Amino acid sequence: MNGSATQKRALVINTAFIGDVVLTVPLFSLLAENGWTVDALVIPRAAGLLDGHPHLNRVIVYDKHREPGLGKLLSLGRELRGRYDAAIVPHPSARSAILARLTRTPVRIGYQPPKKPYSHPFTNRKLRPRFTFWRFLYTHLVEYGLSRQEGLRICDLGAALGLGYKSAPIGTLAVTEPDSRCIENRLGGISRPLVVLFPGSVWASKRYPEASYIEVGRRLVKEGRVGIVVCGSAEEEGVCAKVTTGIPGALGLIDLTLGELKALIKVGELVVTNDSAPLHLAAVLGTPVVAVYGPTTPVLGFRPPEGHPQRLVFHRRLECQPCRLSPPKACPLGHHRCMLDLDPELVIEACHDLLGEVGL
Repeated sequence: MNGSATQKRALVINTAFIGDVVLTVPLFSLLAENGWTVDALVIPRAAGLLDGHPHLNRVIVYDKHREPGLGKLLSLGRELRGRYDAAIVPHPSARSAILARLTRTPVRIGYQPPKKPYSHPFTNRKLRPRFTFWRFLYTHLVEYGLSRQEGLRICDLGAALGLGYKSAPIGTLAVTEPDSRCIENRLGGISRPLVVLFPGSVWASKRYPEASYIEVGRRLVKEGRVGIVVCGSAEEEGVCAKVTTGIPGALGLIDLTLGELKALIKVGELVVTNDSAPLHLAAVLGTPVVAVYGPTTPVLGFRPPEGHPQRLVFHRRLECQPCRLSPPKACPLGHHRCMLDLDPELVIEACHDLLGEVGL
């Protein structure tokens, strides 16, 4: 390798969604604890998430949507050439594999397909990642564990560098004092315990119905004397406004920076969310979480690590669930029963049960 034994340098490339980047932070910890200097390459939207991260040397921003062409990839590859001993690609992506190759890093690590035969439900090929031609761009391949928790699945890539672990690596994210003060000011005198609802998702098919979130919030206020904050991105303003209006005393926050979002989740006593980024943020920041799954289920691996206070709610009696690894824009069968038939009572019970478990 290019670096000395004490100055090994790794580039972790993950240009997927914010939630995918959050799931990568245990790998940062694993590398740093084993003497590696770590740089992360992410999309602009995820960069603020990693501000002040204790295990990162540098965050490199690549706007693949604004500059999608090969020219940008070539120039970025030249810029990063010769800087690293290893490049790790946790998210199966042809673009990321090509970029890793363009850096001419001597060790390039990605996934290979799991061994056959596949167990249920992975006999359905729509639930398995696509491992196609770009595999040849890697020098080292690690088997993709189909039902393994995603944070551990990503840490498995460290095996190509001889990195193992007896206990699961713990990810972390930095929360600054200014962001914490800002959130405390925004919350004002809201009741505690504080429950933060995230009714939105990038994927419309992953959204639990607004009416169901309203029912959950109303019941928690009535039965648990909790404070409710409804939060989401600017794109989710409409959804959040409807849910906020439907819950007496709820506070809507849809204009937070990523730093403020981390601070809000950190100060909350409970997060209720769809299978989206706030689920994984809550897990990394140590906040108990109730997650509602629709077209996906926890078996795909996108769940909190074992031992984190959690309740995972999904239908459990639908043969079509889960339907795809990457959720469809709309239900392929046209009924969306995985969300529409999921009784809010199950979510409410999960919230009360989890609050009781953590002593609230």
